[in-house]
Amino acid sequence: MNNEFMEMVNQFNENVFASAKRIGELNMRTFEQLASKQAKVMNECFESSAKQVEVLTTAKDYKDAVSAQAELLKACNAKFLANLRETTEMLTAMRDEMSGLVEEAVKYTSDSVEKAGELVTKKAA
Repeated sequence: MNNEFMEMVNQFNENVFASAKRIGELNMRTFEQLASKQAKVMNECFESSAKQVEVLTTAKDYKDAVSAQAELLKACNAKFLANLRETTEMLTAMRDEMSGLVEEAVKYTSDSVEKAGELVTKKAA
């Protein structure tokens, strides 16, 4: 019985560490993706700012400047919405993966508790 119990505890500990490692890897991957996305957004903001300066310095008159600014704003909004959608999809995938990890952990923990109960009942009998 002691060997079975120790084996079960060892297996439980191995699974806890494996789960923690998988969660750490998921967190790191998510962080890297978010950092990359943020760098892309910042780059697009800098490009947009440069284009605005160019438009303001090359516009022939007020109407040209306003028209060009409106086009830049429209393009900026489209990029912003695309980035928002991509980020939402990425975070949804991360949430789904994390939910899967939690479901696995709950099932394994439930099975382990049941097995421990059976071992205790065996010893009591």
